[in-house]
Amino acid sequence: MSGQKTFSVTAGISTTSQPSLFDGVASALQAYQERQRQEREAAIKREQDIQQKIAQFRSGATRKKIVIQEPEQVNLINAEVNQALSQDAQRQMQNLKMQLPKIKSEYQILIDRQLLDSASVQQAIQKTERALQNNNLTDAQTYLQTLDDARIQVIQQLKVEWTEQFEFLQSRLNNLQSSLPNHITQQLQIKINDLCNSWQSISDEEIEIFHQEISRYESQAEQVYTAAKNLVASWQQVGYVAKITEINDGDVVINIETHEGVNTQMRIQFDGQQIDLAGPHDEEGDSSCSSRTFDVIELFQQQGYQVEWTVWNGEPVDKEWRNVDMGIISVKTTMESDFNKIPERRSESIGD
Repeated sequence: MSGQKTFSVTAGISTTSQPSLFDGVASALQAYQERQRQEREAAIKREQDIQQKIAQFRSGATRKKIVIQEPEQVNLINAEVNQALSQDAQRQMQNLKMQLPKIKSEYQILIDRQLLDSASVQQAIQKTERALQNNNLTDAQTYLQTLDDARIQVIQQLKVEWTEQFEFLQSRLNNLQSSLPNHITQQLQIKINDLCNSWQSISDEEIEIFHQEISRYESQAEQVYTAAKNLVASWQQVGYVAKITEINDGDVVINIETHEGVNTQMRIQFDGQQIDLAGPHDEEGDSSCSSRTFDVIELFQQQGYQVEWTVWNGEPVDKEWRNVDMGIISVKTTMESDFNKIPERRSESIGD
């Protein structure tokens, strides 16, 4: 088909498309709704698989509540002896008393995250408080050490789990990378790196939100690739050799052999809102390629897509030619004869 053309996809690929835009064309609307159903089922299956994988990371030996162990021996110091504590010991006692509310808060967070056993933590903290009340620095330090030992176990456990979680996120991104625009891949990689660097403070919810973000991009890539396959099938149905040749910066590129070996290229942009066609100029008096190109668009729309021809050789297309729906396609021969009436000022450079 002659020149460079841009088609705006007004319904069918993007998740934001509205089925009402099909203007009552029953077969196209039915195809659209069926594809939406399949995409929903695929999304549900994907989410179930992800949740099952995450649950494996959090279950069994990889995540268990750590129980605070009782110290083997606690020094029992007479309260009267404590009165003679050194000034340094007294300062340590005061510091521990001041820090205890913060310590209790920090361990409560670990309890809330199901990482520490609540009863044993509360028992250790109560014994610490009692020791401090009796000015028993040694006992207080001993009980606090048992709490700290448990916290270290939690950190070690979390590190193993988060390493598995990050490897899973990275594998999902690696598998999807070739289908995404470069800038999106870079953004997602930066997020993974940031999570790896702050693993001690991140939450399960943050990980799940990130998985959902990757899933949205994965779904979009699948929708665009499906549209490309449907577009290839439309070209093949009108007699041309067509195939998907590559995914370039997230866009799916289709090559069509037209004009006896002269190629036309179509690119479906990753956001699913635009299809660009770069084709040779028709020879004078030969409108068969233009005719069959509009046949292709009609077939494509019958598969549940709606497009609008918006740009030709860098210039906006007049409104009367934009709506390439099935009713107007039937008068395409008239349109072809009128193409020559478009003013000569139109540029021959590649359009947007």
